[in-house]
Amino acid sequence: MAVTIDETNGAGAVHKALSLMLALASDGGETPAARIAEELGLPASSARRLVAAMVREDILMRLERGHYAAGPALARLGNAASLHARLAAAARAPMRRLAQVGGEAAVHLGVLEGEMVTYLAKQSASQAFAETRTGTQLEAYCTGIGKMLLACLPEAEREAFLKAGSFIPITASTITEPARLRAQLRETRTRGHALDDAEMFEGLRCIAVPVIIGTEPVAAISLSRHAAWDQRRMARDVARLETCAGQIAQIMSRRRPSPSAG
Repeated sequence: MAVTIDETNGAGAVHKALSLMLALASDGGETPAARIAEELGLPASSARRLVAAMVREDILMRLERGHYAAGPALARLGNAASLHARLAAAARAPMRRLAQVGGEAAVHLGVLEGEMVTYLAKQSASQAFAETRTGTQLEAYCTGIGKMLLACLPEAEREAFLKAGSFIPITASTITEPARLRAQLRETRTRGHALDDAEMFEGLRCIAVPVIIGTEPVAAISLSRHAAWDQRRMARDVARLETCAGQIAQIMSRRRPSPSAG
């Protein structure tokens, strides 16, 4: 770290709090708070008190034990803690756990922006999924995340999308007829998960579920495989995705976690 805390400074308390807050917010939850505090030269007891206070005030949010990211209060101060950045930070650990048990699969988090899906995070235990990366934008009508979020739109917005869209076949499997896509989105909304059967990339299939905070579907997560699903694997992976989505929503909604800097 470039900044080291001088506790003898007359403004030491403010300096300590700001230095720790900025370091944790910039790190995004990758590094344990205890290690960041140590690099700043801040005693562990002081770090725990400061982190506890910042969590209580929603300046920080707890991701998992000892890991913190910028919280809702910081989001109101600027783009450094935007919804998308907080979603990506909150999703990191749950997505990593899902990728580790998912075998040859990739896990993505994405949001709907206009007619496109923006991918906010990606986790994979394999190097075999080079088709996507964080920051990629892909068409919503032929991706699992896109279909899930389109299905969650109010009917009037969904109809406007279907009437305005120009649906180009990306692969031989891409659904381009508005009537078929409309029926698929209705089915997706009813069953609660979306399917992309090699519609964006040849041989790559995915399923997706929404991330719901309160009552609002703010994002979706997907699991992609270079293989077809049988019914048993499909049910298992949908359940795993729903658990992961619930964990992300819980982290995003957490208001008063029990604080710990270690």
